[in-house]
Amino acid sequence: MVGLSALAGLLYGQLQRNWPVVVAVGIDYPVLPGAAVDPSDRNTADLFLEENPRSRIRLINHHNPADPAAAAASIQALKRQGVRFFITTQASSHAVPSLTEFDDGQALAINVSAASNQLSGRDDHFLRVVPDVGEEQRAIAALLNRLPGGRLLVLQDTGNLTYTDPAYAIFSRELALSRRWQVQRQPLPVAWFDPVRDRQLLEGNYDALYILAGGFVPVIGNIAQLFHLLHPEAPILLTPWANSAAVLQNAGPAVQRIQIASFLPARQQDPGTDAYLKRFERRFGYQPHAMSLSVHQALELLDRALASGATTPADVKHHLLSQAEHPTRFGPIRFDASGDVVGSYRFIRPSLPAAL
Repeated sequence: MVGLSALAGLLYGQLQRNWPVVVAVGIDYPVLPGAAVDPSDRNTADLFLEENPRSRIRLINHHNPADPAAAAASIQALKRQGVRFFITTQASSHAVPSLTEFDDGQALAINVSAASNQLSGRDDHFLRVVPDVGEEQRAIAALLNRLPGGRLLVLQDTGNLTYTDPAYAIFSRELALSRRWQVQRQPLPVAWFDPVRDRQLLEGNYDALYILAGGFVPVIGNIAQLFHLLHPEAPILLTPWANSAAVLQNAGPAVQRIQIASFLPARQQDPGTDAYLKRFERRFGYQPHAMSLSVHQALELLDRALASGATTPADVKHHLLSQAEHPTRFGPIRFDASGDVVGSYRFIRPSLPAAL
């Protein structure tokens, strides 16, 4: 009987390692009423499974509500359905209120889009494949500190202060080291920018613009284009969270002056990234935003952890944090003991029609 029980346990464990695992992939509701839902992240997951048909992952949608106050409830609803693994596309404003959902080990998230330092250094089951806001802002400030200087306009998005407040604090401190720039900060709900009402914000005597905003909101491109019309020679800096075709198409001729911070390889310099994006574009008929590459990385990590025999959120966390480095299609991922990553930044000079 003891032998039969042991055999039954072994067989059960083996079967459990082959069972499909439901993974929720984030889909963002539009920031603005009437705007289109961007399916980049879900389509990235669809393509991943088409290319990896033996994966245990089975997909379910996690619809991110526009209201940060509803963010935790949207995760709770899926946990009540038995979902234990999440690829979250939540911005910082939504991720921070949701952290308690990943405290007790009943669920694990791999986030691809929240850089706030309020998420850093925690012993929980919330992991990220994107660097902390500190690295991001130090890189942007370092680029500006290499330029001649002058008057800098910073448009700070008030729609995601969980990200932009610590970002500006770090950025301004680093920028002050060179003493080259006189900074004019202008808080603004970027998603609601009105070119008639808000034109006067851009009309000053400025030598550069930094749009401290993200969410891949297309109107970031409109702001850049209007600023370029008023200041044709001035450089325009964007965060990694503005790296999308929609933003750059709206920027029009301002593209020639834009530089985008990126911790991911640019398709113009990386043949592998270019080949993947061309495959995506052939399959779905549009160009995804840059965050979709991070979604792919998160799926790779989770897929390998499950293939190794991990069955619980705690197992997956242990697998991911116990290895010094994880190779992915778009570069290695190195987690620290808290599930945060360290990344290096480059600056992309985009050209239409190809973004990223």
